[in-house]
Amino acid sequence: MTAAALHLPDGRRGQMMAVAVTVLLVVLTWLAIVSPLVGWYQARDAALAQKQALAAHMQAVEQQLPGLRRAVVHLGADDGTARMLLSGASDAIAGANLQSALQALAAQAGTSLDSIGMQPATSLQALRLITAQVTLTARWTMLVAFLRAVEIAQPRMIVDSISLNTASIPGSGQPSTLQATLSVTGFRAEGRP
Repeated sequence: MTAAALHLPDGRRGQMMAVAVTVLLVVLTWLAIVSPLVGWYQARDAALAQKQALAAHMQAVEQQLPGLRRAVVHLGADDGTARMLLSGASDAIAGANLQSALQALAAQAGTSLDSIGMQPATSLQALRLITAQVTLTARWTMLVAFLRAVEIAQPRMIVDSISLNTASIPGSGQPSTLQATLSVTGFRAEGRP
């Protein structure tokens, strides 16, 4: 190498070049190291703030939970809410009461139930969910009347998983009937007859 190839500018021009190289190094350091660290810190700070807000919300809900459980368990007949739950000291008795209520509602709608199968009871907070699998064959108007009766019945019930099939042979001159299979769930207070 020759000495001319390694010669850097001096004077005013050399100072300008030194400042430009320094600024370039500062910018590259900022872009390569500082900016990602600042972004990572801000992302972690936002995630921490979100987790703290969630924890505060869950703590508030947790403080309300015992009161809500007591309210469900101590439903009184004074305000009419006791009629919203199935009666019975056990899941089996509550299930029998649900079956009786469904048979009565079917008769009220002008039809009868083909079969009722009980599902295992499950827990939801301070409630027991008592579910019956119901099959009935009826004309459309009777099926709608039955579903409407279940919707407004006391104790409260929820219809789920409806499956409909045509039950009559087309061209037979008979009114078209449907075979409906559905799940009906009633509620019983945990630990309360």
